Amino acid sequence: MAKTDGDITKERILQVAEELFAEKGFDGTGVDKIAKSAGINKGSIYYHFKDKNHIIESLFEKIMDEIAEHINSASNAGEVDHNKLSLEDKIRSEIRYMDQKKKIISVLFMETLKSGNPTDSLIRCMEIIVKKELNSTLKIDKLENLSEDEFQKYMIHEFFTGIIPVISLITLKDKWCKYFNYDEDKLLEHFMEAFINTHIKSHADL
Repeated sequence: MAKTDGDITKERILQVAEELFAEKGFDGTGVDKIAKSAGINKGSIYYHFKDKNHIIESLFEKIMDEIAEHINSASNAGEVDHNKLSLEDKIRSEIRYMDQKKKIISVLFMETLKSGNPTDSLIRCMEIIVKKELNSTLKIDKLENLSEDEFQKYMIHEFFTGIIPVISLITLKDKWCKYFNYDEDKLLEHFMEAFINTHIKSHADL
């Protein structure tokens, strides 16, 4: 399906916002600056996004979509057999792709941690990701029939034992390797071993 002018404008806003957030930080980037750098008026931004928090949430959702597209493209190109792609290989691929976006992921992480900051962007993004995962692994009617407690149990598990460890790896691995003078590939190997033995294996008990 051909992209509309609105789609193109929205993509341009996200592209410019990602660059500015990574360079100037979230607080240092205003909507006026995004509009000026994108070559559009501020009203166009508010047509597509409610506020800056909505922009950064959309950026993270876009990154997740790009990861899935990246894996599917590699499969379609014959680089990997998607049907034979192990969960470990999939996670590695996701981590490598997220590493290219570590600046904007770090911004999102830090904004959520700031004292007195009302944003809950990281948690909102997590909710989007987990719901997509649930929709892909469960039938819709089963998802809708989950009790609130069952849904919260799954969300808490995915966020605190799955998403946060991966984000911590992406945002802190460079400092870790520099501090310990440690090889980055070895760090990833040890992380994957721990992640599989904790988060992945725990899924069997859910």
